Amino acid sequence: MNLNACPPELHSYICQLACVDDGITVRALSLVSRYYREIARPFVYQSVAISGTGNVAGLVERLEATPAHLRHIRHLFIADQASTKPPNSPKSPCAPETAAIVRVLSFAAPTVETLSFVWRSPATSTMTIARLFRLRFPRLRELTVSGFYPFLTAKTMPSLERLHLHGNRNPHGLLQMGSLDDACPSLTHLRVSGLSMAVSFVSELQEAFSSDHTSPFPATLSSHVQQLIVQPAASLPASGKPGTSYFRDQAMMDQLQALKPRKDLSFEVLERPDGEELYESFRRDWKARLEGGLGCWL
Repeated sequence: MNLNACPPELHSYICQLACVDDGITVRALSLVSRYYREIARPFVYQSVAISGTGNVAGLVERLEATPAHLRHIRHLFIADQASTKPPNSPKSPCAPETAAIVRVLSFAAPTVETLSFVWRSPATSTMTIARLFRLRFPRLRELTVSGFYPFLTAKTMPSLERLHLHGNRNPHGLLQMGSLDDACPSLTHLRVSGLSMAVSFVSELQEAFSSDHTSPFPATLSSHVQQLIVQPAASLPASGKPGTSYFRDQAMMDQLQALKPRKDLSFEVLERPDGEELYESFRRDWKARLEGGLGCWL
């Protein structure tokens, strides 16, 4: 069958199916001819991967100049820099790039289905992620957040099924008072990475696994959650004789290995990460999920 003899509707459908990657396919199709550039126009922003605050600001300008029906973002990877090493000189929390990132998220919020958000600046990370958590994402199914994240409390992600949190060394309180269950009622997969010296959080996990709650603010994990993955951070740097931090981190590891999850939960404690750049790891996992792979879900 001659592909050129097919109607535009079929070309458009094929283009939609082919452009589920990090955006490289739709850009290539747009260069084939004027005809294919028009066919590909509705899918230019279907998958967006962008890093660097300057590039984020440029994306805002392009989105603002694009009609609403041509900027339906379904898959978004966004990072404040093309490296997850925190900057040496933190910028003001009121920097213009923070407003730009929130603007991009606002454009994406009504339609986005998978979102990977890497924001590592010590000065702006918590505030920016908190603003992300306050936006309503009615169609969002998978979310990865890397940064100094606060806890989800607002009921803004009713369809979220998979949540990966990274960057809070000891997220004690994440599972308390049922706030995560309320914020993400459809959650089936949870991953918490980057733990270090998190003795209190591991105790919280054990309480969530148990049916015997003695705390006035008991930790709970919804029965809808089918998989829980926990990963410690890279080993603490050696500094001569082991100190308090080392022993607390080792105590966390011992507690993790002793955890006894409920029978209907798939629970795994991963090895510490190697020296791979985290930015590349997050982007690779996001792309793998778009291509039907497991990504960070093993």
